[in-house]
Amino acid sequence: MRLFSLLPAFLAPLVALASPLRAALEERAAAIEGRAAAQGLPRLVIYFQTTHDQAGNPISMLPLVNDRGIALTHLIVCSLHVNYAFSTGTVNVHLNDFMYNDTHFDTLWAEAEILKKNKIKVMGMVGGAAYGSFTTNTLGADREDLWEQAYGALAEVIRNQGLQGIDLDVEQSLGLDKIERLVNRLAADFGPDFIITLAPVASALEAGGGNLSGFSYKQLEADDKDKIAFYNAQYYSGFGWTFWTNDFDRAVANGFSPDRIVIGQLTSPDNGYGYTDPATLNETVVALREKYGTIGGVMGWEYFNSAPGGTSAPWQWAEDMTRIFRPGPPGQLKINGNDVQKLNAAWHSATKGKSQPNVPYDKWKNSPP
Repeated sequence: MRLFSLLPAFLAPLVALASPLRAALEERAAAIEGRAAAQGLPRLVIYFQTTHDQAGNPISMLPLVNDRGIALTHLIVCSLHVNYAFSTGTVNVHLNDFMYNDTHFDTLWAEAEILKKNKIKVMGMVGGAAYGSFTTNTLGADREDLWEQAYGALAEVIRNQGLQGIDLDVEQSLGLDKIERLVNRLAADFGPDFIITLAPVASALEAGGGNLSGFSYKQLEADDKDKIAFYNAQYYSGFGWTFWTNDFDRAVANGFSPDRIVIGQLTSPDNGYGYTDPATLNETVVALREKYGTIGGVMGWEYFNSAPGGTSAPWQWAEDMTRIFRPGPPGQLKINGNDVQKLNAAWHSATKGKSQPNVPYDKWKNSPP
């Protein structure tokens, strides 16, 4: 099988007979890779939602950058939920089932600092399938005082945890004016280096396609393209497919630049409907690159049980995606003695001393002090 090739299958017989054609195609592929690399493309984005294993121990993110042949670009911590408490009239922000700054997440935030030191962009995701973050009492509020309270709570998380960006996953009806207010405020408060992305279902980028968000992504792109870095489009759950190029093509035909569309994938068939195996995805990517040159990249939902390694080796999916999307030498994790001490302390705090780290922080030390 020709896995991770840059040449489409239908050209194989021609290439075997015509070396000048092979040379020309390989030169074009190299040029595409060169231009993409210069732009930091294509991206490899992974969502990190399941933060602990069944025994309650933290799941380490660091194998994703520990010299495993992975070229990760963005790690999105999720899911942040902006909640309005009717009993008190106040807002709080949870990360899944705990307050975002609960000691339960000490290992997560300590490892996030290591990722950032290793030039991985660490973002947060707000919203998702859970109802609440974009209601009339939170980030979808008409009343200015309610909106400011909700936005202030989210901004506090961004500042306190040093997040380098935010992913807006709007899966309930929200007016265009509401999402633009949020995008513009984030851009104004956190500056041009802050990464703002959105996570629409793939069909929402197509003309007349299904849309869970309520507002027009095409109009949002026209109004605020300069503030939005890219779209983590969900090509699964029946909203889009990647065994062909048609759905991606329709988004491009609707005005979205190919390099702004990150192809969202399920990392395992256990994570929902619409999983695409790496070999099939590779064929589609080859065709898209032949058609458009540079594309936006791939994102995976989610890390902890990614195929083929499952919970024992979830980083293997990212290895496959690196071969498809970002071939070339990846970086190596840099970690020093001070980092190791902080990571061990964070693990002890997160587990309340009930277990020792099940990842070899001490053995990973490779730089002073």
